[in-house]
Amino acid sequence: YERILRVPFYVVFDRYEQQLRVFVLEQARYRSVELDEPRYWFEPLELGIGIWTGKYYGIEGKWLRWYDRSGNWIQTSAESAIQEMIRADQETVRANQEAIARRSAVPRLLAMGLTPLQISEALGLSVAEIESLL
Repeated sequence: YERILRVPFYVVFDRYEQQLRVFVLEQARYRSVELDEPRYWFEPLELGIGIWTGKYYGIEGKWLRWYDRSGNWIQTSAESAIQEMIRADQETVRANQEAIARRSAVPRLLAMGLTPLQISEALGLSVAEIESLL
């Protein structure tokens, strides 16, 4: 590594000892970095790596994981997919609640004397939708 590739740093994680080791290239030699905690910040990458305890692909254990400048673990693709599904479900619920609220307003607006066309323009419903609610 140090002579040919000259990789600026590398990480070794011993899953049996739960030990994280980081090596930094200095003057054509790798130097072991003394870690106070099992994480290391790579300033040039603006990323850190550390040992995270949790479930990954259904297996509970200690895993290497990236973290951001604030110290937050970066989501895995599976976690991102779950978050996106939750967000989409919440958006569907919000849209359904909004549609129910608009439709429930129609009888009150008609009682106030508004025409179906006026209600259509105000609520963003078609005149046919309004007439179907009558």
